[in-house]
Amino acid sequence: MRQRRLDSVTLEVVRGQLQGIVEEMGELVMRCGHTVFIKETQDFVVAIMTPDGEVAACSQQTGIWIAIGLAFDTVIDQGGPYHPGDVWITNDPEQSGGLVTHLPDTFCWRPVFHDGELICFVGAFVHCTDVGGLVPGSVAPRATSQFEEGIVMPITRLVAGDEIQSPILDIYLRNSRIPEKNRGDILAMLGTLRRAETRIHHLLSKIDGPTFSDSLLDVLEYAEDQAAEVIADIPDGDHVFWDYLEGDLIPGGRPVRIMLTLRVRGNTMTLDFSGTDPQVAAAYNIPSYSRDGHYLLVLGVVNYMRTVKPDIVYNSGLVRSVKIEAERGCILNPEPHAAAGARQATFFRVADVVLGALAIARGDQVPAVGCGQGAIMLVSAPSLDGTARLVSIAQPLVGGSGARHHDDGTEGVDFTTGFYRNIPAEVLETEVPVIVEQYGLRPGSGGPGRTRGGAGLAYSLRFLTPATYITARGLERFEFQPWGRDGGDPGGSGGAWLEDPAGEEAYLGKIDLLEVPMGSVVRFDTAGGGGLGPAYERDPALVLRDVEDGLVPPAQAEQSFGVVIVDGVVDTRATEDARRVLKDAAPPAQPFAFGPKRAAHERQWPDLWQRAVNDATSHAPPMIRQHVRGQLTDACDAEGVTGRGWGEDRARRWLFERTESLLAQLDPFERSTIVEPVR
Repeated sequence: MRQRRLDSVTLEVVRGQLQGIVEEMGELVMRCGHTVFIKETQDFVVAIMTPDGEVAACSQQTGIWIAIGLAFDTVIDQGGPYHPGDVWITNDPEQSGGLVTHLPDTFCWRPVFHDGELICFVGAFVHCTDVGGLVPGSVAPRATSQFEEGIVMPITRLVAGDEIQSPILDIYLRNSRIPEKNRGDILAMLGTLRRAETRIHHLLSKIDGPTFSDSLLDVLEYAEDQAAEVIADIPDGDHVFWDYLEGDLIPGGRPVRIMLTLRVRGNTMTLDFSGTDPQVAAAYNIPSYSRDGHYLLVLGVVNYMRTVKPDIVYNSGLVRSVKIEAERGCILNPEPHAAAGARQATFFRVADVVLGALAIARGDQVPAVGCGQGAIMLVSAPSLDGTARLVSIAQPLVGGSGARHHDDGTEGVDFTTGFYRNIPAEVLETEVPVIVEQYGLRPGSGGPGRTRGGAGLAYSLRFLTPATYITARGLERFEFQPWGRDGGDPGGSGGAWLEDPAGEEAYLGKIDLLEVPMGSVVRFDTAGGGGLGPAYERDPALVLRDVEDGLVPPAQAEQSFGVVIVDGVVDTRATEDARRVLKDAAPPAQPFAFGPKRAAHERQWPDLWQRAVNDATSHAPPMIRQHVRGQLTDACDAEGVTGRGWGEDRARRWLFERTESLLAQLDPFERSTIVEPVR
């Protein structure tokens, strides 16, 4: 434990004051924002940072839970010189060194001075609903580069001496389909930063500048010490786990593997993503620049810390001891200008992978996995009078959480994606010409288990105007189900359907951009969470309650849980017989139940071959690596080599030779030797 600069009482008083300031900041952004994504879903972050850009306090009551690990140091260093009344702005992933991870997230930061000295920064980002690009809402999974995703604002002084530089703001807004609503969200953020400075000056009227500065450092170190205690309680070792993004909207259509070695040594932790698949020519890349403690890669770690120690101090000190290893060119650390608009699908899967590795290390503390989806549905429609085009988020499409050891999963809300607040139907219907026809829980979608996975959602919209388009970025778990734990079953998968005005229904699969005929209904089912423990061990009274609540169909009660219900009552003898049959037929309980689709994929593509393909193509130029990799995997499938039982050396040699042959067809110069990259 470090020696504090301040005594405990003073530190706690000042920490409470700082927390009060950021909570007020969050309330102001939410109440003054113009788009539903700010005022309802609350996709924003507010924070107080040290002069070096480390987040010392951030809101816990409003906004989204990804402030921990935000690193403003790069943008602070590239901005300036700083003067009172300045605000700087950017949404540039490259220039910000991974602070920005997709273009809608627009960051601003304001210096705070005391007695002529820079004492801290206040900062925020808001997700601007539209910043230009290929599609309304700016996020198209099929985008192949950042240049298709909207305007990029380099690090720029937006406000000087409390005067907005109108030409700069006008350029930014001119590239949006909804400039006035974006203006409202930006002004809400600017007003909030100014209020935060006023509140900090009020605090500085009670304490001196050195005490304030010491408090920022002490509160970060306090969180760091608490996090070290949590990490030290995880067994030392290399805990390996992987999961997949589904490849429906990625060229080649193949799943993308995210592989993690969770390396714990004492009170330090490394998230080593070696073996993760390369970046893709689609909008799923995360430009993290492999920053230690990067906020989109540590979400699962932070959630774990806050679960096992609910009163832990909430700031970036929590992840000072969390190192990141993500090699350049992988989907978690792509080359510059990679498309990244739908990167939330990827960081939610990263959180699931972290959860899986923690389940191996501390299975007694970790639940089954939830839906792992935070898809954002957006509607672009002409107004009813036909004079304007309306653009609005319709709903975050989340699902159920995984079952816990001593309780079921939560219904319709996942632990990982639960910071997305829903948009009330009445609010949405005033924003765009749609009718919410269904918004409820999906019967039978929670994974059966001794404790049951939370149910997914059923959500339907009817569209009232022609020329209406929707996007639904980040749809996942349509094929690879949320995994169950210790004999529990995986959660039910999701899907999307279109019902035309005549009542004919067609399966849509993943949606990129879809024009919806007037009068049609689009229906989404989201995944349920995985179950934990054998379902035949669940208390029959709880199964009966689930049936009465409409969460478990009677047929599933008997087939999955072995509970026979007759005339609304559990038939005890028939239930005992049914459970005996289920128990006798059950295979030995495995730590994880992934479902048939993933099992089939890994039979065709074992771990050895997945790693070897990445190694064989690692020296291909980044711009063509995905093409070469696709050709190589197609050749593997065509010749059936992955199922021949070859050893690692033979598999690697075959892959390297075939890769060189493919590269030679693309290279105008002779490639006379095979060069294996250093592994």
